Amino acid sequence: MRELAPLYYITSAALPTPKASSVQVMQMCAGLATQAKTTLVLPRAAQPQPAASLLRHYDVPASFAVLRLPRRAHAQLWRLHAVRQVHRQQRGAWLCYARGRDVLAAWLALRLGARAIFEVHGRPVSRLELHLLRSVAAHARGQLVAISAELAAVYGRAYGIPAECFVIAADAVSLARFTPQLQRAEACSACGLAPGVRYAVYTGGLYPGRGLEALFAAMRSQTAQLVVVGGGAPAEVQRWRSIAIAAGVPDAIFTGYQSPAQIPNYLQAADVLLMPYGARTLTPSGENTTAFMSPLKMFEYMAAARPIVATDLPALRGTLRHEHNALLVAPDEVAPLAAAIARALADSGLAARLGAAARAAVEPLTWEARARAVLAGVGHGVQS
Repeated sequence: MRELAPLYYITSAALPTPKASSVQVMQMCAGLATQAKTTLVLPRAAQPQPAASLLRHYDVPASFAVLRLPRRAHAQLWRLHAVRQVHRQQRGAWLCYARGRDVLAAWLALRLGARAIFEVHGRPVSRLELHLLRSVAAHARGQLVAISAELAAVYGRAYGIPAECFVIAADAVSLARFTPQLQRAEACSACGLAPGVRYAVYTGGLYPGRGLEALFAAMRSQTAQLVVVGGGAPAEVQRWRSIAIAAGVPDAIFTGYQSPAQIPNYLQAADVLLMPYGARTLTPSGENTTAFMSPLKMFEYMAAARPIVATDLPALRGTLRHEHNALLVAPDEVAPLAAAIARALADSGLAARLGAAARAAVEPLTWEARARAVLAGVGHGVQS
């Protein structure tokens, strides 16, 4: 088998950032690096940061290179500059990988003779973006990836890009970050939590659609202390802390943003993990992703081998199964959520069974396996 052509993951995101999408970029680079020589290309940070520091922050191996290029006045100008710079430097076959708003990078790479793979995680935000996506889909050297079959179906119905144009690849997990598995006391010590207390842990964004209001109400009657890991600006975290206090949960711990390297410790310190999405799940930009999301944190919850209480949404139901590897409840309803949390806390046998089943179910769903599936979708033509 011939060696794969060098792969350049081009992102206009200013890393590091608290956004979950940045974790996905870094973990996917690590996965791709198991299959091809991989370089992450991104804008220079406002404050110089060694590549090794960035890799440690995201808890990824030093298996891929990091190339920072000077910023430009506009993101589109930077994308054009980045692709041209890589093309001049490579002087041979190469593969462009991108996601999010960076479809221009994939489009230009195709125009310059390279191959390109572009990941979609939501709907296009402009007519230009849709035009570029259609161009990538139609190009012989282009490939689209969707995080779920439901999202690919949305593109077929609403935008005229047939679902068969997409490789379907849900998010994944790095099992190395959860191996060896920590005992609760060890995990509590690692993240500064008192080991003698029971904890119900939520990680992720603090904004509408995450079910936080229902969660606060459900936690009023629980024997565990709520730990909320995540958030951006301190003012945002404080606002949600005030909402929790007003809801009757004054002892909730709000940690604020924690680096991805620390998240496994919080997850393994938990007695129960919480994913209470609302019936209308929104991104920070306001997009409704309820029907087609693939939450990265779901896979990390599963790898932690702790009982999960989550919302019973179709987008989650393909991975989480009620009474098998999670307890699923109706969205935005306090009483069922409270009952499920109490049940997971009270029944140690159930908790152990759910946690073990979740871990077993997620073990094949690694970033390496995801990268292998995505690259297989572009066939032998990726090879140099």
